[in-house]
Amino acid sequence: MNARSLVIGGLLPTVLLGLGAVLMKLSMREGSSVPNYLVQVGGTVLCVGLLTTLLGGGWVSSPRAQMFAMLMGLAWATAIGSMAYAISTLGVPVSIIAPLTNSNALVALGVSALVFREWATLDGPRVLAGALLIVLGAIVVATAKS
Repeated sequence: MNARSLVIGGLLPTVLLGLGAVLMKLSMREGSSVPNYLVQVGGTVLCVGLLTTLLGGGWVSSPRAQMFAMLMGLAWATAIGSMAYAISTLGVPVSIIAPLTNSNALVALGVSALVFREWATLDGPRVLAGALLIVLGAIVVATAKS
């Protein structure tokens, strides 16, 4: 994997998703309801998707690709809605919820290892060490609020 791939596929999403959690709290603090927040974010995602379709490679898809995209949207909207509710209604600090939700890497690791058979290309001991560090980090962060 080259540096460009790491920046575009790793660093940029990391920074933007981290900022996203902060922007979520700002929106909630300014009075947005969770449903309104989801509509605003969803509308923005729709506009960006339409713009990239027009400017980019055009509309390339299949019924199965659309189904998986819709399932991803459902999973994402439910997760973001849950985070917004926890932040706005339950009072969970962003500084705690963001690191906890980033434990999602363990779900992606486990499912992709099985579904895409990526386990064959992974270094087992290193994956286990990394997973253990993620779990320990989540435990530390979850108990960080005094």
